[in-house]
Amino acid sequence: MYTVRTATKADLQSISLLINETYVKWFGNKWIKYDSTEIFKTYQTHRLIAEQGSIIVAYAEFRNYPRIGPLPSDNWMDWLYGRYCITVSISWLNTLFFNFCIYREGHDESLLALIREVFYRENLVLNLITVRVPVLVEDVHYLEYFDDLEKYAKVFYPREFSITSNNNTQSLFIVSRHNVLPQITYRKALPEDNDDIVEMHSRELPEMREAHGDFYIAEQLMGTDKQDGQSAIIVVEIQNRNQDSLTAGFIWLNADIDVRYYVTNYEMEMFGNLVNFNSSKPYGLEEITVMSTERTPEAKLFTAAAMDDLFNATVLGGMQSNDSGISVLSRSKLKVSSMDGTIVEDSGNTSCNKFYARENLFVKFTYIFEKLVKLNYYINKHDKTIELFYNIDSKYRITSNIGLASNVFELKFICVNDEFPLPRLFNCLKAMYSAFPDRDYCIMVIPQSASTLRSHVEALKYFMPVAQRPTDLTNLREIFITHRSTIFGEISLYRLQNEDTSMIIDMFSKNQSNASCNSSYAYNSNVNVFADVENELQVVKQIMIDVLSNDSSKYDFFTIRCGNSTKSAQENTAVGYVILRKYLNRHELLYHFHLPNNDQHLANERAAIISLRLHPLYHNCSDSIFRNLAAKTDYNDFYFICARNKFMFSNDLKSMMMQIEPSAKKRSFFNVNQEESTESSFDGLPEFDYFNDHLVVFRHKLNPTQWFGKNTHLVVIGFTAVAKAFLRQLYFQWNSKDHTNSESFTCLSRLKVTVIASPGLVEAEYDCMFVCPHCKSHKHCYLHCQNYSCYVRDTIKRMDLRLRVHFVAGDVNYINRESKYVKINHTCDVEYDTLLIMDYKSYNLPLNNGPAVPSNFIEINSRLDKFLLFYKLRVLTEEVDRIYAILVYGSNLSTYECIDFLLTHGVEPKRIILVQPVVKAATESEQKLNCPYIDENIQCTLDDMLTDLGVVIHTNLNLSRWEKHEMANYIIEAVFTAFKTKKTIKFDCDLFISFNDGYMDAVTEDWLKKSKIALKDNMILVNKNFQTSDPDIYAAGKFIKVIETVNHQYQFTNEMETAQKLMQILDLKKFDKPLEYKYSECTFFTALLPLSYYITKLTMPRRYMATHLLTCNKYTLSTYHEEGTFCRIGLSQKMIVDEIVVVSKHAVNLDFLEHFCGKHEKMLNNLKARYHAGSINCLLQFLQQPWTELLTHVDFKEYQEENHRILLPMLQSMHKEPCYQLQEFNQHILEQNMLDFIRRHRQDFHHEFALPEDYCTEDAKGADCKILRRSYK
Repeated sequence: MYTVRTATKADLQSISLLINETYVKWFGNKWIKYDSTEIFKTYQTHRLIAEQGSIIVAYAEFRNYPRIGPLPSDNWMDWLYGRYCITVSISWLNTLFFNFCIYREGHDESLLALIREVFYRENLVLNLITVRVPVLVEDVHYLEYFDDLEKYAKVFYPREFSITSNNNTQSLFIVSRHNVLPQITYRKALPEDNDDIVEMHSRELPEMREAHGDFYIAEQLMGTDKQDGQSAIIVVEIQNRNQDSLTAGFIWLNADIDVRYYVTNYEMEMFGNLVNFNSSKPYGLEEITVMSTERTPEAKLFTAAAMDDLFNATVLGGMQSNDSGISVLSRSKLKVSSMDGTIVEDSGNTSCNKFYARENLFVKFTYIFEKLVKLNYYINKHDKTIELFYNIDSKYRITSNIGLASNVFELKFICVNDEFPLPRLFNCLKAMYSAFPDRDYCIMVIPQSASTLRSHVEALKYFMPVAQRPTDLTNLREIFITHRSTIFGEISLYRLQNEDTSMIIDMFSKNQSNASCNSSYAYNSNVNVFADVENELQVVKQIMIDVLSNDSSKYDFFTIRCGNSTKSAQENTAVGYVILRKYLNRHELLYHFHLPNNDQHLANERAAIISLRLHPLYHNCSDSIFRNLAAKTDYNDFYFICARNKFMFSNDLKSMMMQIEPSAKKRSFFNVNQEESTESSFDGLPEFDYFNDHLVVFRHKLNPTQWFGKNTHLVVIGFTAVAKAFLRQLYFQWNSKDHTNSESFTCLSRLKVTVIASPGLVEAEYDCMFVCPHCKSHKHCYLHCQNYSCYVRDTIKRMDLRLRVHFVAGDVNYINRESKYVKINHTCDVEYDTLLIMDYKSYNLPLNNGPAVPSNFIEINSRLDKFLLFYKLRVLTEEVDRIYAILVYGSNLSTYECIDFLLTHGVEPKRIILVQPVVKAATESEQKLNCPYIDENIQCTLDDMLTDLGVVIHTNLNLSRWEKHEMANYIIEAVFTAFKTKKTIKFDCDLFISFNDGYMDAVTEDWLKKSKIALKDNMILVNKNFQTSDPDIYAAGKFIKVIETVNHQYQFTNEMETAQKLMQILDLKKFDKPLEYKYSECTFFTALLPLSYYITKLTMPRRYMATHLLTCNKYTLSTYHEEGTFCRIGLSQKMIVDEIVVVSKHAVNLDFLEHFCGKHEKMLNNLKARYHAGSINCLLQFLQQPWTELLTHVDFKEYQEENHRILLPMLQSMHKEPCYQLQEFNQHILEQNMLDFIRRHRQDFHHEFALPEDYCTEDAKGADCKILRRSYK
């Protein structure tokens, strides 16, 4: 028996050894394979190896066009029928070419195993063709061997062949699918098949046997006749080696479908008509009113125009736009309130008088901006009428029976045994349509079982998911749908013709009309929700004109059609189109993305997809579409790039393309020179700034598709930094530094993950339509900047988790631990296998202890909070002429970042009151924690700067309470108590912004207590594996407390490292190293500061808390550059870089500093010695010198580990007499390792590091060295 699998680059050495062996047989071009570097360069549809045990015995290559150099890849059909009399059915899609195979002597059967595996993987392929070239006398050494292949193939000779005069010609070996695969037969199930079917079904779905007994199949079959053919069970039989038929599977079908049920509860419109209808025959009409939802377009969420629409729709009429100080003294103003239409008597209450001066603010804060935290602002629900036209029989005119006109049947169950090749399940799907030849649609309902069924998972490759409607029904099951044309049709591509233009334009108009019909936006709205679509249509029109009028156009435009690929375009149905052009900027993706840098041979084979639209039923044909594109264009590497801050273009297949992961750590790019695009672009076609733009990149390299992900249903509560890092780990669980999977497969994630987040939280994070009128660029804007490391930031900027992760907006009510579901919005149950609680806060004021937050109180815990602050501040500064006060409460770096926002967005310094609370004396263990969010020395300097600007600062004041209006949830005064004097101090405030440290709010604490999750001091108690008191519930983030005694810091730690530990604990990804509970990665923090300063701070977590002495201060190095850059580096007692702080006026990302934190100062080019020698003027510039490129390389850690293994024997013998010879020997090895490291990765470096061979070479006679001039860039 042979095991056949995809060949990867890890098999390169074994394949090379096989090719160089003596006792092997082969056909195809072998001589180019002797250079092992060429084996994986040329595109192949499949590279397969056959193994016996762990030994590779055969290697084969298959492709969708032949190995004939002068023949264009899309002309082989003309060549084939022109030279040969072909008697078999050949088409573009049902044929692959078997171009190369090599196998060991004595393993002839491995050839059959390889052929069968290709047929298993390619369900539409009926023929494998091998081209035999004429034998040349001078190439006898490379003589091909076809005798074993001929056993399974039919040989075809060209028309000019003559057995007497011209027998040394080219010939074809055509292997037919039906000749090599075991025959499958299908028949109607009989009652005596019950035992075989039940036993087979019990392996995948034992619940059925437990619920219905041992004879449920026989009972069903005996009742089938009574159901008038509405149900059918088909038995699948396969022949074994002895030609005996064995039961291998079954298909259970049901045609008794309630069409109304599915139309009412599922979004079925996009897939077509579920009932048969012919307008020329008698027909009936039934109207069904359903509830439909649509997400609010991004342009209608947080833009200024969207807020104007919200204001126009909700603000109360007759309200004064401006209040003045004089109006406060007006008795009419004191007596009359527009709140609830009430008239209030003057009671002399000063707080009431103050409120009436602010009533306009209260109304807008409450009735306008607070809508941003409501679910209905983001999801629009509306009634929708669906008209069902269906043909009726004249004798059934009286009764409305849609069932008689139904065009759909259900695949209830499909199951095959373990011996049945799972990819051949596609043939079973073909067979099921023969049971209902008059119906085109098939739906499959996924059973609610504990584990996913292997047969159903395989079948789902050919089905599309259907979205659920909002409904009163509970526990709606997931359904999937497919169409007859998806199973039987051939997807083919045709170049654009003049008559196709109107059809392409219609694809856009249908999308706009569907959206506008369901729209509930204001009639006079200034927001254009179709801006992207209109721009894309404009670009597509320009490209169509260019392609049709210019034979040398840089663009390729194809229509995608379904039908018979051997027929003309007009005889096939158009289902989409694709536009692409040559892609020349791939090297610039290396700035921010984790891509291999060893495929320069693809420089002329890369294409960028401009626009791609495809009917949803054909998304599973992506591999065929890309393969066909490659054959017609000679592009083998496809990219789709979208900039989230520019016009977006469609790509309906991006979910079937591999998303490129951003680099986990960034390198210093020194002086990046943005290359200007030389390509002529049309109006509306964006040009990308690869260094600064927020790009999301998808790739399809024509590799076989491989799905990754486990069946465990994970539910994550919260969308915090730790949650984002964890979701990124899940999303790219297939990725690795050596690109093992991504270079061999098109890696796609199949995630069963649901994220529960508060309404608006996810939408605000991903919003890119907001434009700040005060800031010149996003780099300087508080509303676009994030405080976290690039690993977390890029989950928003350079990824889109929404493509794979299911986000649910709602508020958690409680967790039912017994039934394992989370109740949200009092109506929805979210079931889980494993639950992760990550909705911690960064700032929480204990005084704010209820769900009804005062309308002028804000805590900045997310970007949504920043949007609320921005628009409330806009109302305050633009519409209030009187003297107003903004109270900022906090004493951390984020507090100063917010003050900088206020100062740069229209607030005068004198109107800001900064109140700093009393810092409680920390315990000894708390003092040992390394925290990047506070820096006392820098904060003292910032206080002086703010005082000079005119900001009022009060220190050592604790908030004791606030005074609210009796009838309105609005803070009038904030009352503080002085720490020393205990005096009470009151401040009027129009906005209260709190940065008080607190990690759990009262609402979260309430539902955690309801769920009986163990808490202590507003912290979730967990063990060192992040498990709470419930073993199926985990918690991570700032609000956890480890109940076990640990000797390491677990607070203020790296989010990526926390996510990796969770992945390892939950067994969601395989790791090479065992789990380590200690943290070894630095924590990153960056923020804006007043007077256009920027701060970046990195700290290392304490790995050994007990041995850290508070009395021993860290060794500090600091520099202040004349350009205004301050840099401080703290060294621990062991001279490890423990802290890096940079304050600068340059808006640059300093993510590359993560590479240096945690390194020994000796490794940083003798940092301490150079600093004391006075050779370092600026520490930041020192860490940007060329030598630092070595430390920031992605493989430097492995290089360090290799050096450690070399030095280990010498280090272990240090207690003995020193062995100077061993030290000298090791030094030579380390130097050689460094040179080898530079040689291997030289193309990755910006600077050209010198190597000995660059400068001198010694000839055979021992002559002098010669200077060599070599360029590596």
